[in-house]
Amino acid sequence: MAPPAKTVTLKNVAKEAGVSLGMASRVLSRYGSYSERTRKAVLKAAKKLNYRPNGVARSLRLKQTRTIGVMISNIVSYHWTVFVQGVEEAARAAGYHVILCNTADDAELEKEYLENLCERGVDGIIASPQEDNYDTFKQLADTGFRLVLVGCEIPGTEIPRIITDDRSAAADAVTHLVSLGHRRIGLVAGLMSLDTGRNRLDGYKVGLARAGLSFDENLVAFGNYQNDEAFEATQQLISMKEPPTALLVCSELMTGATLECLKINRISIPEEISLIGFDDPAWANFYRPSISTLREERFKTGRLACDALLAAIQNVDSGFKGSLEMRLKTELIVRESCARVPASKD
Repeated sequence: MAPPAKTVTLKNVAKEAGVSLGMASRVLSRYGSYSERTRKAVLKAAKKLNYRPNGVARSLRLKQTRTIGVMISNIVSYHWTVFVQGVEEAARAAGYHVILCNTADDAELEKEYLENLCERGVDGIIASPQEDNYDTFKQLADTGFRLVLVGCEIPGTEIPRIITDDRSAAADAVTHLVSLGHRRIGLVAGLMSLDTGRNRLDGYKVGLARAGLSFDENLVAFGNYQNDEAFEATQQLISMKEPPTALLVCSELMTGATLECLKINRISIPEEISLIGFDDPAWANFYRPSISTLREERFKTGRLACDALLAAIQNVDSGFKGSLEMRLKTELIVRESCARVPASKD
């Protein structure tokens, strides 16, 4: 039986490269300053000796695990899937790993995941928390723990945040529908315990006011970012004595439920009803008729969120230019699902 292979240590690498132990550690952990010549010497030595770093030991020494947590509400959503891809690309490029948690918009589950991630010793967390957990996140931030928020703001904190301008997006969608002659515009709204849900409802109201139209609460039905509830919300709106001639649906997942409901009820798009959805999933373009959407740069948002978190962890400039907030715009993508209101309903 062959004797066990001798473990190659960081000290062996440093000796082979002709540098100090601290310098070898700095190069292999990718922190601090060192020359290009030193970097090449250390990497060459590590490769020659087949050095494998001890991740546990390094974490204890640096007091970092080089791992971050990402908490999202729905892992099957195009909106969040693309966002996570952006986070992972940025994390991998920086030598970090990602632990992903799917909260399903459940405040208790979200809190449980938050505690679990902290117990695992992650270096920071990206999250879009429910309002019920704002105090918990605030208490965590007060300890110095690194957080970045996406799509929301926790009042009274200095947690960096990346916001999509949901109010302007919803208002722009309403303005476009009004330009086509629509006056009864229904809203399949999101979850009111989330900033995105509240902001999109507010933007809808702004768009109506901009056009001189009064807000009618009967034209708002709550899908709460859930498939079944969005189906029922759509059914509620189209079953009105005087149904809307257009719908604004506040998420990609809910748009799918709305389309299913309209199909079952044999309501044609855009001949009988116009439709605009959020998030611009890939299928929106090849669905027939193709669906008008409000496009958010989800991949870019994920990268920016990760970059901001890693900057906070490493105590370097975050790129926020002196502000805690980075606000991103949406783009209205007009496709076949929007048309002028039928003459009989003008």
